[in-house]
Order: sequence, then structure tokens, then C-alpha cells
Amino acid sequence: MQTYWKDVKETHNIDRGLYIILPLRYQGSFQSILVDKEDPELPELTFDSSDFTELLSVKCRNGNFVKRFSVNSKLQEIVEAWNGKAETSKKYQIDDLQLFIFNNGIAFITVYLSYKNKDVNQIYKFIDPGYVQKSNDYEKSVQGVLLKSLEERVFELVQKKMKITLSWFIQDKDSRKYIIKEAYRLNIASLPKRFEDNEIPKRIAYNGHRLVDVTRDFEDVSEMDVEYATGAKDVEDEHYGWACAITSQEISYAYGPGQGKTEPRDKNGLWGRSKDDLLLTMIVMYQKYTCMIFNERIHQRFIGESSRLKREESLRNLKREALEFISYGTLAPSQISRWNNVCETYRSLQKQNGVNELLEEISQKITLLNEEQDRIDGERESRVSMIITVFGLVSIISATLQMLDYISTGRPLMIIGFLATSVVMILFFLIMIYKEVRKKRSEKTGRLCIL
Repeated sequence: MQTYWKDVKETHNIDRGLYIILPLRYQGSFQSILVDKEDPELPELTFDSSDFTELLSVKCRNGNFVKRFSVNSKLQEIVEAWNGKAETSKKYQIDDLQLFIFNNGIAFITVYLSYKNKDVNQIYKFIDPGYVQKSNDYEKSVQGVLLKSLEERVFELVQKKMKITLSWFIQDKDSRKYIIKEAYRLNIASLPKRFEDNEIPKRIAYNGHRLVDVTRDFEDVSEMDVEYATGAKDVEDEHYGWACAITSQEISYAYGPGQGKTEPRDKNGLWGRSKDDLLLTMIVMYQKYTCMIFNERIHQRFIGESSRLKREESLRNLKREALEFISYGTLAPSQISRWNNVCETYRSLQKQNGVNELLEEISQKITLLNEEQDRIDGERESRVSMIITVFGLVSIISATLQMLDYISTGRPLMIIGFLATSVVMILFFLIMIYKEVRKKRSEKTGRLCIL
């Protein structure tokens, strides 16, 4: 680390940035959302990356899986409202707002803050990571004003333009003060030089994750859940271009200059470099929060007090939606990108966010749902069988009484017919039993011969 920073000046002016990914729910039809690329208030953006496989690109581009919009038309209003109600917010600079709407009731707003390395302590105070019980009412009020500004301007704009109703993913009002703290983050930094050793960008990316000065030689052996991915070594300059640190709270990238470049990316270049990595992260966020929705619905299904008919219908719908998500909404790492390091980043994102565990849990719960459906079907069949049995017994009793009535007349023909019918039935059952016994003996003899 010290060797890398040896000849670097003005490290306090290193450009850095932070995406805060805020999860949402929405009510309304995804297919009915009207898209107008020329709309100045909600212009559509393409959800596609050069890192994606063509299979994934087609899926994202066709508009049936996800829609992406810029909300920068409301950026100035939101910043002014934020600054007007929270004086401390003037220390932060929001440069980009985007809206991602997926086809299953899940949506996200991304808030991008740009800052210099010297200001990282202010970002740390704003996010206040980790210390949930720590008293920090002042910073929570700054967060709350920002969320309120987003509600009043973005939510209302989407309602007017798209006819869908947005709400925060966290429904409990008392828990909304943790929305920003618990939101996933994408942290980025523009470094002055490329890297001879891939351990150097890993250390810098870890500093970005911990929201500390990127030049610090900082370690924390207690944090065991960090995974890393790096770019491949360039065959010409034999240097590495980037690395990322991936945890359950955020993914942090350290970008060196581009191939053949000696100057670091500026503020706009850094933001542009991160676009593909943001889209990769959004795919994993979609999977994570969809799994959470399914677990919530399954729980509500078993504690709900709706009628039996509605419960059966909801059970069928849950199974269908879960199977569609597992088969269509999730992709293996090899289906994400042609580049191995992108696949590894995606795999680590899935692992750290518990997506694989959540998918396994959903699969197990689908099995329980199948058992529940079988139980419901069994109860229905038992009731039908009971009704048929009752009618059968009534018919047998009626036939028996009628037969006794005929016999009581004393006519020889009736008595002979009754006795002959009884003998034939008895012989028939004896023959059937005899054949079944012979069949079992033959099967047993055949197994012994094989042995």
C-alpha cells in the first residue's frame, strides 16, 4: 500500500461516489406502464451492459422484465427541499436519481452521491453504518427529510405518469428510520494508477467498503464475510485495472485508469465507469427482494383468515409465481456474462446477499405448499367418497329389502334365482382370490430364481 501511494499527490481530492439502492414496492400493472423516451420528466434508459451475455441483454432490453428511468428532472427540487429542511444536507451532493421497475411488484430508486476522499467522514456520518442502536437522531432526521422529499416528488410523478403506486419496501412506519442504513450500497473510487499486484486494489476497495480514507492501511480481521473479485491482468502493461470488495452490506469498487491511460478518471468518468456494475448489482437486488416477498406471502398464506376457497386459489397462485421466478427470474453466473471476473462478482453478490439460501428456502416451502395442496385435495376427495358411500349403502339396503320382499312371497323361482346368484358371486370371488394367490407365488418363485 505504501509503495502504491508513494509518489501520489493530493490524495484528498480523489473522486469517489456512492449509490444508495432504496427498495420499493408498487401496486399496479407492469405491462400497462407507458414508456416515452422523449418524455422530459421520466425519460426511459436502456437496461443493458456490454458485460452481459446476449441472452441476458435480450431479456433486459425487451421491456417485459425490467424498465429503467431517469428521475433527474426532479433532482433540483429534491435537493432544494432537502437543503431547506435539513441544513446539514448541504454537505452532500446528489448527482443522479434513477428508477428501476421490475415485472413482479418490486422497484428501486438509486441515489448517487459524489464526494472527495477528504469528505468520506461526512458520508460515513450520513450512512451511519452498522450501529443500529446508536443514538444519532440528527443524522436520522437528515435521512428522513431526504426520504420524504423522494416520496413527495418521485412517488407522485410516477403515480401521475405511470398509474402505479410506489411505497417503501419496509412497510412498518417505526422501522422506516432504518431504510437508508439497511439499503444496499455501491461504493466507487477513481484511483490515480493501475495496479501491479491485485492485492493493492483489494485493500483499497475494502477501505471504500468501510467508508474510510482509501490511502489508509486499514484491516479488520473480525470481518470474515468479505469476498473479492478483480479484473484480469492486461497482457500489454501487465497491470490490473480494478477490484471490488463484496459484503452483505455493499459492493465497493476501486477503478484504476483505463487501459493505456496514465490519468485517473474524473468525476464524470468515474460515474460513467460504474454504470455496468450498477446494472449487475440491480439484478441481484431484484432476486434478493423477490425472495423476501415470496417468504412474506407464504407466511401470510398460513396465518391468513380468508375463506377456504380463497386460500386454495392463493396457494395455487403462490406456487405458480414461485416456480416462474425460479425458472425465469434467476440466472446462473455462467449465463450472466462471457467474462469470468464478472461471473465471479455476480456469484459473490448472490452469496453475500443470501440469494442462494433464500432460493433453497423457497424450494423447500414449495414442497410444503404441495403437501398442503395434497392435504386439501385429500379432504375434498374424502368428503366426496363419504357421500358416494352413503348413497351406496342406502342403495344396498333398499335392494336387500326389495329382495327379501320377493323371497317372502314364497315363489320357488324367486328363491332359486336368489340362491343361484349368491353361489355365482361366491364362486367368482373365490376364483379371483385363487388367481391373486397364484400370481403372488409365481412372482416370489421368479425372484428366487433370479437370486
